Amino acid sequence: MSRPFVPLLVTIALLVLLSCAGLVVPIDLLGNLAFGWVFYLRRVLPGVTVDWPGVAMAALCLVLFSAGSHALLGWLYGQIRAKDPGEEAGRWRVRWTSSMVAVVLLMFVAGLSATGIVHQVGWLMDSRMTTFGIPSLAARRAQSSNNLKQIGLGLHAYEASHATFPPGGMFDALGRPMHGWMTMILPGMDDFGLLEQIDFTIPWDDPRNRDAFRTEVSMFQNPGIDLAIEQGTGYALAHYAGNVHVVGGDRPRTPDSIRDGLSNTIVGGEVAAGFVPWGAATNWRDPALGINRSPDGFGGPFPGGANFLLGDGSVRFLKDSIDPEVFRALGTPDGGEAIAPGAY
Repeated sequence: MSRPFVPLLVTIALLVLLSCAGLVVPIDLLGNLAFGWVFYLRRVLPGVTVDWPGVAMAALCLVLFSAGSHALLGWLYGQIRAKDPGEEAGRWRVRWTSSMVAVVLLMFVAGLSATGIVHQVGWLMDSRMTTFGIPSLAARRAQSSNNLKQIGLGLHAYEASHATFPPGGMFDALGRPMHGWMTMILPGMDDFGLLEQIDFTIPWDDPRNRDAFRTEVSMFQNPGIDLAIEQGTGYALAHYAGNVHVVGGDRPRTPDSIRDGLSNTIVGGEVAAGFVPWGAATNWRDPALGINRSPDGFGGPFPGGANFLLGDGSVRFLKDSIDPEVFRALGTPDGGEAIAPGAY
């Protein structure tokens, strides 16, 4: 095998291994940089219109610039030659002016191109689309992480107003479910418009609340999951659930009662199956079921694990290969387990 091909084959093998491991960012980045301009042009060109008066004006300006430059440079050239009688008579030639104008145009186009390339590279790197128009894995996972951070802000805003985290659900005197914790944190997520549509004196699934709870809330939906609406009822689904030990049942928990520490306690996380409407009063799960090990447990659509919200508002991607004892300890708010640094 020729030596020049060895680095290429090693690079291809490395990219394939990274892809198998779920780390497709290098492949996405290389693909976007190599072919992203094609999709950019396909997206932009249909909306491009030609301003013919502007084109005519630009052409006129170019002609005037060329003529004026030729006259000025010819005059300067004549003045310089006149000061040196030993030089042969001559005049400034048109092709010299043409070359100068071409260089100026080339520099102008190069400047525009450099600006466009920088802008396009930034757009491609920040884009949620891959080379083939499919949302990139890294971008979807990052968006899901941001959704959990927004949920965390809502939880802490509720805690600031009520001195407790919200209970998992509200129930009436007969034990019937009324409203869930996701509904209670809407004010902290600045979604007052949706909140005003909800009648808290009747259950969330009462026909009079139907329109509100059929509304999709982007922060409650994972971009890595296509199923957004519950079949039959039309209610908008939640792709996240609360930790039953923190936001479960009807008894609210105070931050002080989380004696294991907020940074060592899971509050909620992604789910990959068994979705319930975000308004449901029983949207919680038990971390003891593991990650991606049960349709009733936590899990995510991304290879290797799932995103989780911790009590301090931070979000961590926990691998599904995490030590079950460590994950179980993260799920208990006051179990007293010692979690070694770097264990998750």
